[in-house]
Amino acid sequence: MIKKLLKSIYTKYKFPSAHIAGANVSLDSVLEKNVKVLKGTTLGSCRINSFSYIGTNCDFARTNMGSFCSVGPEVICGVGTHPTTHVSTYPGFYSKNASGSYFFGFEHEFSSTDKKNVDIGADVWIGARAIIMGGVSIGHGAIIGAGAVVTKDIPPYAIVGGVPAKLIRYRFESEVIEKLLLSEWWKFPEEKLKQIAPMMSDPVVFLDKLNSNHEIR
Repeated sequence: MIKKLLKSIYTKYKFPSAHIAGANVSLDSVLEKNVKVLKGTTLGSCRINSFSYIGTNCDFARTNMGSFCSVGPEVICGVGTHPTTHVSTYPGFYSKNASGSYFFGFEHEFSSTDKKNVDIGADVWIGARAIIMGGVSIGHGAIIGAGAVVTKDIPPYAIVGGVPAKLIRYRFESEVIEKLLLSEWWKFPEEKLKQIAPMMSDPVVFLDKLNSNHEIR
C-alpha cells in the first residue's frame, strides 16, 4: 500500500501537466502537456504527446502516440506474437524473458513483434476494444473502428475496421489529405490553435485560411 502511494505521488511529480486518474504509468514513460489517462489503464514504456487522452481499462506498451489522439475504453496496443512454425507456441520453449511462462532452459531465436514500438500519428481516433499489434505504424488522422484488430500499417486519414482491420474509406479527398499533412496543424502553439478552433468543422475553410496566411508550403 505504501509503495503504491509513493509511486502515485512520484507519478504526479514526474507528470505535473498530465491528468492521471487511477491509471498505472511506468516511470520510463513520457506524458506531455494536457495528456489524460483514465482509470484502470496501464502504460508501459510509452510516449504520449500533448492533448491526447486514453480511455478506461486500456493496456499500452512501447507506444509512441502523437498529439490530439482520442482513445476509447479497453484498447490493447503493442501486442506481441508467438512462433507459429515451432513445435509449440509456448514462450517458455524459446525465451527466458517471456512473462507468465515457465522457462525450459533453452532459448531459440524468434523475432517477436512485442519488442517493436507502435507508432501512432497525431489526431488519430481509436475506437473501443480495438487491438493493435506490436510494430504497427498508424498515420496521422486515421480512424480505427471499434473492435478492429490492426495487424499492419495504416495510412494517414484512412478509416479501417474489422478483423483483421481493412480499409473502409479515406476521410477526405487526396488533395485535402495532402494539404492537412503539409500544414502539420497539430504542432501549432496553443494560442494559435484557439484562433483556428472556429474553423475546425470545415476542412476547406480551414485550409484556405492557412493558405492565405502562407502556412501551407
